Amino acid sequence: MKKKYCYESDKDLEPADALILGSLALFIIAFIKRDAIETKVFFTLLAISLVLFICWIIYLNLQGSFTADDKAVTFGKFSKKRIEYSSIKSIDICRSTKTRRKNHKKYAKLVEWITFHCEDGDHRFAGVLVPERECSSPGSEMSMFKGDWSVSPFWQLKRYIEEQMKL
Repeated sequence: MKKKYCYESDKDLEPADALILGSLALFIIAFIKRDAIETKVFFTLLAISLVLFICWIIYLNLQGSFTADDKAVTFGKFSKKRIEYSSIKSIDICRSTKTRRKNHKKYAKLVEWITFHCEDGDHRFAGVLVPERECSSPGSEMSMFKGDWSVSPFWQLKRYIEEQMKL
């Protein structure tokens, strides 16, 4: 079983935010201090800023993926995380909404989390089920997202792993 999903970070400050902030900071510092620093240093700061900006673009366009075989599941985006079925104690799946405000409007997206409780600790992965959209009325954002989510990639993965663990 091999699937791609829209990766979602479970951290408040995502790596993409850090990359763009670092890129912008170096760019601003280079131009403010350009008279006080050597030309080589100026162009080095600009080059580093450009590289961070390119990394940000690449990061935004990468999708998460998982591959499950008969012995383990491997999650990946930048690096790979392999989880052996023999080490899994239980698997939990939950959904929640992530909201943000922009220009006096509220936006929400539906995120699904899969947590593997293993012998070496918990491993948690998140994927966007429904992309961000504007909330039309106040109240529960979850009511915006109606549907049969038992066909989501994480639910399919959970069923597949449980079948493999029974064998």
